[in-house]
Amino acid sequence: MDCSSFREALSARLDGEDEGLAPERVDRHLDGCASCRLWWERSTRLHRTMRLTEAPPVPDLSERIVTAAAPPRRERWAARVALAVVALAQSGLGVAQLLGVGAGHLAHSGQGAAHLGNESAAWNLAVGIGLLWASLRPASAGGQLPALTGFALVLAGVSAADLASGSVTTERVLTHGIMLAGLCLLFVVHRQSRTSDPAPTSASALPERVADDTARRLTLAHGRTAAPRDRLRRRPFARRRAA
Repeated sequence: MDCSSFREALSARLDGEDEGLAPERVDRHLDGCASCRLWWERSTRLHRTMRLTEAPPVPDLSERIVTAAAPPRRERWAARVALAVVALAQSGLGVAQLLGVGAGHLAHSGQGAAHLGNESAAWNLAVGIGLLWASLRPASAGGQLPALTGFALVLAGVSAADLASGSVTTERVLTHGIMLAGLCLLFVVHRQSRTSDPAPTSASALPERVADDTARRLTLAHGRTAAPRDRLRRRPFARRRAA
């Protein structure tokens, strides 16, 4: 049997097919034939080259990404904990009013005093729940500021007028200090929540800068001319023609 039959068997071995000859017989011929052995080494090298290709060079952008990325958020718990305490106190004031504790100041109000007391209790309890939620979710603090600020301004004017006319006691007016403290803490938590967010400019521009730099380096490495980025951006994906 000539060498061509053994080389066909070796070629089938490279492709993972049936060699057509006993593998031991092919190996013995390969050990004794220098020409077939050289052919086998070259074929193996060529087969490996055709199956495996070198990966294109990719720039290391780790340092740029770390530099451009925003630092992790630092949680500020002091104001949030204080707001939670004030929220519980405000909620306790509303619950106490619902239970009839401290309702003596409405005894002289005449008809509808009970309903007005319930409205006041419901509002105080709602404010407490809102402040407690803002302490747990600082991003929601900004949504409560307009309503509570307006209420505080109106309440300050009404309380001053009632104190001047003697319609309300000083002790009763001082209970509104809980809500005012909550309003101040709510503003602090809102400010901290805004300043703790990552900068949108650096974070949003990072993927685009990295993509541009990678495309430019790969273009220079492979000798191709990339299409202008602006032209690619003006063409929505849905309007591109299918290949």
